[in-house]
Amino acid sequence: MQPHFIRLSIFGVLGSIALLLAATPAPADDISVKQAWSRATPNGAQVAVGYLTIENHSVSPDRLISAATSAATKIEIHEMTTLDGVMVMRPVEGGLTIPPGASVMLAPGGSHLMFIGINAPFSEGEHIAAALTFERAGEINVTFDVGSVGARGPQMIGAAVAPATSFSAPALVDFFTHICGTQVMANVTVSPGREGPVIISIELEDANEQPLIARALSVTLSDPDQQITPVTVTAERIAADKWRAQIPAASTGKWSLGLGIEIANSGRVDIAAPILIEYPSSPRAAR
Repeated sequence: MQPHFIRLSIFGVLGSIALLLAATPAPADDISVKQAWSRATPNGAQVAVGYLTIENHSVSPDRLISAATSAATKIEIHEMTTLDGVMVMRPVEGGLTIPPGASVMLAPGGSHLMFIGINAPFSEGEHIAAALTFERAGEINVTFDVGSVGARGPQMIGAAVAPATSFSAPALVDFFTHICGTQVMANVTVSPGREGPVIISIELEDANEQPLIARALSVTLSDPDQQITPVTVTAERIAADKWRAQIPAASTGKWSLGLGIEIANSGRVDIAAPILIEYPSSPRAAR
């Protein structure tokens, strides 16, 4: 009886140790966060987007479960998916999993952090402090470097750019932005982000990030700096909360994209944000 009792006791101790190890938080250096960056936002903007790369050096998975900053009311973890050819943004449920020995990149067109209720517009060259909370690694402080409105990655922030003397056509890339008003939000994709005719896809949401069904939607492109006459077109509904419009962007540069949204029982709501048209439509001397 005594050896049997000792054997059970040992198994009980080993089981308790295993449970204790499973519940023990991971060392903070098991998770590293690199290349945290954001884009400048226009005056009046209420949201901004953050991107970064998370590396998990441990043999166990971890999860990014929340984030916070004094620069905004809250930060949400979002993911991008494509539905009927339109990019759709949704909050990540239960946190973002970081597999063991792997890297997860939050980048334009994919998962990202959404700063909601920002205290002031993000300005190019600014540094935004935030704290990320992981399920095992705990809290990790990071700083988001703010680039230009059209920045596509951290390598573009603060980098010296030599003046170009000729143009070579790069791969065409879509431009995505999130426009936020007090009643309406919109996920907008400009495809492709270059001079000439572009397709603008819009997904409308209400203040609670639920699909918003509008009666009509107009799209306006304007560029006051170049004194180009604004162009307005009526968007075509392609789903209950999704719209599409074709409109010409007459030149490269930073444009203002305006949406005129007719909402039942609420009249008209107007929201706007800058978009970047980067590439000329055909090779020629750079301007």
